[in-house]
Amino acid sequence: MADALSSAKAVHAMLNGQSEDTRDRPVQPNGPRIPLPDLEPPRADLVATLVQRRSAAKFADRPLDMAALSALLRFALGVQRFVQAQGVDKHPLGMAPSAGGLLCLRAYLLVRQADGVPPGIYRYESVSHQLIEIGPGDPTAGLTEVFLQPEFATNAPVTIALTARLDVAFTQYPLRHYRTLHVDAGVAVQNLYTVGTALGLACCAIAAFDDRALGSLLCLPDSEIATMLFSVGQKP
Repeated sequence: MADALSSAKAVHAMLNGQSEDTRDRPVQPNGPRIPLPDLEPPRADLVATLVQRRSAAKFADRPLDMAALSALLRFALGVQRFVQAQGVDKHPLGMAPSAGGLLCLRAYLLVRQADGVPPGIYRYESVSHQLIEIGPGDPTAGLTEVFLQPEFATNAPVTIALTARLDVAFTQYPLRHYRTLHVDAGVAVQNLYTVGTALGLACCAIAAFDDRALGSLLCLPDSEIATMLFSVGQKP
């Protein structure tokens, strides 16, 4: 696995036009936890939702509603069911399916304005449906360094960062699975768009970002890479 991990990191750095990041990163702190309310799924016609799906560059200048945020995470990235797999009786399978059912995908929230969630950086825990604080405070300054279009740092109330865990992937699969991790991320993005549209939210997937800056901002471990950003807020 060590060889595959090193090779994947080198490829990832090359594709992003950066040298491989060999700096030590601090361990992600496990700060306060914020339980999210469990809600009924949005009731919307699937085809109508897909027809209405848009990428939005403008968001209302007000906090993202807690119910909408919770529903977006729960039904786009949460747990669909538990099965006997991976050597355990209750292995979680996500609403966004992944190759082999592996828990490779992670989601982080960079919150500027959200009801019930103080500004800060959080990791989403899908099994418990909670947010775990990584770092407190308004992330706008850090996001300005991350986005290649810095207006997204100040326009969107919440930015979701999707990442892939290389160590989990290469425990079971060869280096080729590096490609599949990005497919998994694409499936999750489609879920976010579909559920976000059904909830009446403004959404935009963004691939133009600085991987090294985002990794530092999220305190990602050496074996975890960023795959996509997703801005979300209320419609203006």
